[in-house]
Amino acid sequence: MKKHEDKLLIAGGGLVGLAAAILYADRFSKVELFEKRQDPLAVQGNEARSLQLVISARGWNTLRLLGFEDEIRSLCLSLKGRWHHHKKEEKVFEAYSPIGECISCISRESIYRLLTAKARAIANIQLQFENKFHQVDFARKELFFSRGSNTEIKSSHYDFLIGADGVRSSIAAQLNQGGEDFHKEINVYREISISGVNWERDAFHYWHTKTAMIGAFPVFDGGFSLFLVHKEADFETLLQDPTAALFSGLFPEIFSSIPEAMQLFAKAKGGILGSKSCQNWHHGNNAVVVGDAAHAVLPFMGQGLNTGLEDLFFLNQYLENGKVREGMNLVDFENQRRPQAEAIRQISQDQFRYLTGKYGQEEYARRIIIASKLKLSGQLPTYSACAFSLEPFSTILEREERIKLSINKNEEDDLVGQLPQH
Repeated sequence: MKKHEDKLLIAGGGLVGLAAAILYADRFSKVELFEKRQDPLAVQGNEARSLQLVISARGWNTLRLLGFEDEIRSLCLSLKGRWHHHKKEEKVFEAYSPIGECISCISRESIYRLLTAKARAIANIQLQFENKFHQVDFARKELFFSRGSNTEIKSSHYDFLIGADGVRSSIAAQLNQGGEDFHKEINVYREISISGVNWERDAFHYWHTKTAMIGAFPVFDGGFSLFLVHKEADFETLLQDPTAALFSGLFPEIFSSIPEAMQLFAKAKGGILGSKSCQNWHHGNNAVVVGDAAHAVLPFMGQGLNTGLEDLFFLNQYLENGKVREGMNLVDFENQRRPQAEAIRQISQDQFRYLTGKYGQEEYARRIIIASKLKLSGQLPTYSACAFSLEPFSTILEREERIKLSINKNEEDDLVGQLPQH
């Protein structure tokens, strides 16, 4: 431990914030983490929207540095692919990897509690829960906050500040002053827990229509976590119609297997889907935003948490002895990470359209042709490359775009004529 005093202050005690505290604890004399929610070890559950999370290669690459990868893996289920369920109780299996690799599925609460306990066990980390941020004075390097219901404003000085306070980041808002670019969808996301179904537990399951989609992740302790994505304007007809006509018509298998699903979804808190990118990620060489605070993405590639953890992997190369390494600059970190964040945002947006049934016939045909050409050239499919490699997202996207531009229109039209109507 260093003799001189220097403080890392982390705004946001979610998964990325906790991982940052643990990863960088040996670079600073003191690490202070501020979080608005209650201590997850003192209360059951948390306010997170997604009950289940996916960890893939990029996330494991960072978690490995923390030194307890095996403990986290022991809380995961391995998923080999997804089952696409059709209306007539038919289903098609789509493998995540051509060589059988699996993604890892874990409950948000279990990894949140584990990281909190690990952070608390490190002597120079101080966790400050139930604190509301008010503003940051970047010039004086001070964060202003209040605790609980107390209106008294206090401040904490920092030598280095990390904003990991999520999509509604106060730190990012001050860094950008209106320069945050939100991409809001008109879709609402709701999640429930269910049991008593016999779906395969080594895969993700999904049902989609033109207006709504349901996905199901198996839960480590049993049962499934179901999420519903629906158009914001359809709430009354989809979830409050006493006849359940629309819901049962769109999802007959769900309706017959889980009769209470519609009512449970109606009671679940809904969140608007969207993505975000910030113009400014840092202030000077002593403040930076990471994860969703800088670049939230739609959750349909399972890369939101993984991209945030990958931010920490690269930021790790910049920090030493309470500050940015001599000769290095946070401008370079931002320039390094921004293209990757933008690329996975675009890839996730496309995957959202695919999984929620918004593709037209030509788009389905192009997806099949791109996958075929990637396979013929010995390259990984787009999903596999994102999930199981450390290849830059920008390179993966550029490769797909090149193939898309090379597709012969006659080839596309011929395939469209052979496809079933979606």
